Amino acid sequence: MTKPKKNLRVIALTMGDPGGIGPEILVKALREEKPSRRLAYLVIGTREAFKTLCQKTGLWAPFKALPAISRAAFRPGNIYFLDISKELSAGGNFKIGMLCAENGRLALAAIEKAATLAKREIIDAIVTAPVNKAAVRLVDKKFIGHTEFLAGKARTQRFAMMFVSPRLNVTLATIHVPIKSVSRLLTVKSLLEKILLTNEMLKRGLGIKKPKIAVCALNPHGKECGEEETKVIEPAVRAACRKGIDALGPFSADLLFYAAYHGKYDALISMYHDQALAPFKLVAFHDGVNVTLGLPYLRTSPDHGTAFDIAYRGKADSSSMLAALRFAKKAVLA
Repeated sequence: MTKPKKNLRVIALTMGDPGGIGPEILVKALREEKPSRRLAYLVIGTREAFKTLCQKTGLWAPFKALPAISRAAFRPGNIYFLDISKELSAGGNFKIGMLCAENGRLALAAIEKAATLAKREIIDAIVTAPVNKAAVRLVDKKFIGHTEFLAGKARTQRFAMMFVSPRLNVTLATIHVPIKSVSRLLTVKSLLEKILLTNEMLKRGLGIKKPKIAVCALNPHGKECGEEETKVIEPAVRAACRKGIDALGPFSADLLFYAAYHGKYDALISMYHDQALAPFKLVAFHDGVNVTLGLPYLRTSPDHGTAFDIAYRGKADSSSMLAALRFAKKAVLA
């Protein structure tokens, strides 16, 4: 039997909504990116979803039962499975391609288990398959998204959502909020935090020694149409510069993404969700990775949804999930 290694790293993968493409893209990614002699994987979900996937598509992965929930239980090169449905009174029943409480309950249980294991330092990173937020809200009305949920479990107030790809990296200043609330939520302190977190990830996660970060304006043509640029964004950029960060802006977003895509900047800070995600998904839909900044561990995920319409048909593209897994693997083994 292979002995556990002191430097062994463990990455947990949550199945996402069992009625969507999460189980499929997870298995496909694991079949392509196998663990190494310094790494083990732990898949967290309901076994029923993976049995159904195998029956309908022939896809399977060599899961091993986790003998004990402890760091010492892992062996390098293995893919372990933790069935969270055993802890739920409702069991592992789910519905394919449907928004329902059964699916939401299982998806949330997997995320919660992963967060608990990360807090206990049993795992080093979490890669999350997509969930349907509406389904999760049927069992937890306060659920906003993975990012906010994991930050709450880790009891961190300083966090951000960053999207990473080979040619474009962007961090959100605000996340899942109504457009009418964006201006009110932007503060010098919050923007400075996002710049600092982004700079840290660029150095630690992407190996960029001297990152160059540009900050988007909120309004069309920047200060020509509003005052947030002068009152909030410019002071935050100046504060970042005083801390030794190469930060510039604010610049009009309609030109800034083009410049970043062509290599002028290592990352952008975007003021709201769709300002960032529309151009990001246009250029990095298949290889973009969602990274949560500020957690005491690494969390990544693909940047797409559950795709109920093609669930369990063997048609799901696992490129983004594979990119999320590879990013996590590279980071924990660095």
